[in-house]
Amino acid sequence: MKKSLIIGLLGLTITAASSLAQGVIYLDNYLTGGPYVKYGAGSGGTVGTGINNTFTAGVYVAQGNQTGIVAADPSGTADPLTLGGGLLLGTGTGSTTGFASAAAGLTPGAFLASDVFAASPAANATITVMMVAYNGASYSAATVRGHSTAFTMTTSDSSSPSPVQVGTAMPTFNVFSVVAVPEPTSFALAGLGAAALLFARRKK
Repeated sequence: MKKSLIIGLLGLTITAASSLAQGVIYLDNYLTGGPYVKYGAGSGGTVGTGINNTFTAGVYVAQGNQTGIVAADPSGTADPLTLGGGLLLGTGTGSTTGFASAAAGLTPGAFLASDVFAASPAANATITVMMVAYNGASYSAATVRGHSTAFTMTTSDSSSPSPVQVGTAMPTFNVFSVVAVPEPTSFALAGLGAAALLFARRKK
């Protein structure tokens, strides 16, 4: 009686543990052979070739399939937080990684994280992913950056020896220089300045 009770409790514990397993993805497009991230117009690199190791790869994630809600971004450089769909910046272990160094004989435009990224509270869950690439300390502060379109993935169990790689689902994307857009106040000040000059000329 006691033995069967212990076995039953052990089975419940294992079931509960597996149901609470974290869902992970692997920021890797190197082992999948691409798709690679490339230079776009105005980026400072050769258009259409893979970006170098001065860039960082990062990830934005939303739970569920939100691809129909995420807004289109023809510029390819918008902050994913502004595109809707509940996309949030991934943080913590495995959420960013450097790009490959061509000097080391690796493939430009490829990235390979050293650890998995906890993308969801549950394994085998559908998530919406947007990959980003940027120079500098962060995507928001970058002078050259780009993001993929939103795509879905199914998370792996955190204990999986072969976690799902973003390269299996990620579309190719380019990086571009980020042009600062003048704020409305700047336009207003410029307009006032022009009006003042016209007024001064007429007075003469």
